[in-house]
Amino acid sequence: MIMMSSVEYALVHAGRRLEILRGVELAVAAGEIVALTGPSGSGKSSLLALIAGVEHPTAGSIRVGGMELVGRSQDELARLRRSRMGIVFQDFHLIPTLTALENVALPLELSGTPEAMDRARLMLDQVGLRDRADHRPLEMSGGEQQRVAIARAFVARPALILADEPTGNLDLETGGRIMELLFRLARSWHAAMVLVTHNPELADRADRHYRLDGGTLQKMAPRDNPS
Repeated sequence: MIMMSSVEYALVHAGRRLEILRGVELAVAAGEIVALTGPSGSGKSSLLALIAGVEHPTAGSIRVGGMELVGRSQDELARLRRSRMGIVFQDFHLIPTLTALENVALPLELSGTPEAMDRARLMLDQVGLRDRADHRPLEMSGGEQQRVAIARAFVARPALILADEPTGNLDLETGGRIMELLFRLARSWHAAMVLVTHNPELADRADRHYRLDGGTLQKMAPRDNPS
């Protein structure tokens, strides 16, 4: 599903070159869940942005679903995101003027999918929000908003889910329920998932756990008693 080879990523800030990622090698198979941990500022979100085609590597190759991202146009990358990826953010990124149902249906409507509203309603059922379909984000709790965001990420039946600290703005109990939902949907739909998290116990639930530090990726051994 994902193949990153010799990936380098650097930025120029105030005349200085900042090396964010160095020689990253990562392969994620269909249906596999991979967790990324590491200190703040270590490049975890940048790595997800590269996989999504939002940022572009300084060097190396990134393939998603067999498609090489390097050298593709913005339109091609946008089509890939709509057709193959679902993205879950820490801050929900819901459109405040749209209802839960309309937020979930939006990716389908943008791609011209028939019966977008019907499919969005079924997806809200999957995340337990049938009775909140007509509510707008500010009328919902943080946990409900993140469940809407998860429904939106899965509604197009993507092969790949990218989740960037999806419980970062939630309390411990709500965050736990959100992660149970995210893992359950990814497993049942056989979607690959790359999950950025600061929680080592959560990372141990993934099929593989990598730590990103100093721009390099290190595979972590499983702990004795993963939760």
